[in-house]
Amino acid sequence: MAADQNIMAAEEENPSFYSRLMDNRYFRSFRSVLSYLGCIVITLGVTYYLDGTAGILLTVALICAFVLSLVLTLAVMSTITVNISADKEILVKGETLGCIVKLGNKIIMPAPVIEIETDCTPQLTIGTSPIYKGALAGRSANVIKIPMTARYSGTAHLMIKRVTLTDYLGIFAFRLKVPSEELDFKVSVYPNIPDVEAQTDFLKTTNKFSSDDDEEEESDEISLTSTGLPGYDHRQYYPGDPIKRINWKLSSKRDIYMIRLDEQIRGAGQMFFLDCPVCEENEFTLSVRDNIIEGALTMFMMIVREGREATFFFPADGLWLSTDIHDQKDVFRLQDLLSRFSPCEPPTPVPSEITNAGKTPIVFSAATAEEQAGLLRIVSLCPDALVITSQSAGLTGVFHDMWTVSDEFEFISQTG
Repeated sequence: MAADQNIMAAEEENPSFYSRLMDNRYFRSFRSVLSYLGCIVITLGVTYYLDGTAGILLTVALICAFVLSLVLTLAVMSTITVNISADKEILVKGETLGCIVKLGNKIIMPAPVIEIETDCTPQLTIGTSPIYKGALAGRSANVIKIPMTARYSGTAHLMIKRVTLTDYLGIFAFRLKVPSEELDFKVSVYPNIPDVEAQTDFLKTTNKFSSDDDEEEESDEISLTSTGLPGYDHRQYYPGDPIKRINWKLSSKRDIYMIRLDEQIRGAGQMFFLDCPVCEENEFTLSVRDNIIEGALTMFMMIVREGREATFFFPADGLWLSTDIHDQKDVFRLQDLLSRFSPCEPPTPVPSEITNAGKTPIVFSAATAEEQAGLLRIVSLCPDALVITSQSAGLTGVFHDMWTVSDEFEFISQTG
């Protein structure tokens, strides 16, 4: 019994050729036709061996039923309407969205069974089955909600592979026309921002790559604003910001604490970028990618709580995009940007802004043991780069300065 259960479980995870064949709609139609022909053979046998009159009547009834079912199904096809939509475009991991299929019938005649086959990218999982069925009784409507749950962050797609109408005898299946724009829906899944305590050793390591120091923070020099006049940019104070940056005069006027952001301090932030190889998306690669992206968001939260700033580069549409991290709002904005992230080939291995600034890059890499060619190229170009990878990625090479992110978002040094 246990062995049979194990075989059934393995069959569900990796369907055999026989299982896939049984689910194929063409094979099912072929099998139904054979069954129908078998019934005809039986009625002919009744005609020849038992009762000629009864056998002929049964044969004629079967043939008429077949023709009538086919004709009525073809007539009903043109009266059925199918509209497909998604009830959400943005969701968080673990949240469920619904693929809404609205079926309508313009005539009184009831429609046969309508079958909907769905699919989705690995960021989502379909409810109990990818195939759902519904029917229409006369001039009525039927709404079918197909649940899909978000598992990994980034851009995900839910697709309708086919909508078919079977005839009344269940022998043939005819594909219903659906507008092409309703067959593929794009949704954005937010990465999480784990709430972890500050990790001093890791922050000290990343701070080595910043040109900021206490001497510069205490400078009394006045920078120029975009108008060319002396002045400072400011933002609201957050717990953890250095008190020495508070502009007390402005704070008293606005009745809230304001932090001074002069050009010298703005230019002293750390620079990070994301290395995300384009590879097959499966549970393993997506879990590694999520671990790195959420690890980066976690680190940015720790940085802004210390009153430091950063710039983060990530590839999108074949370009390097950047966002400045000054406070917690910027981290949430980056979270929103990464909810629409899809891997692509960047124009250069390392953003030119980092190399032109003369700073040693800090790279968050979603590379795995099978897909680390891009990371090796980055390290060959910048041998002093600080590399941060996922602990579960299985990277065996230890670079000049390497840290890993655990599943609990603990940063662990791998430097010998």
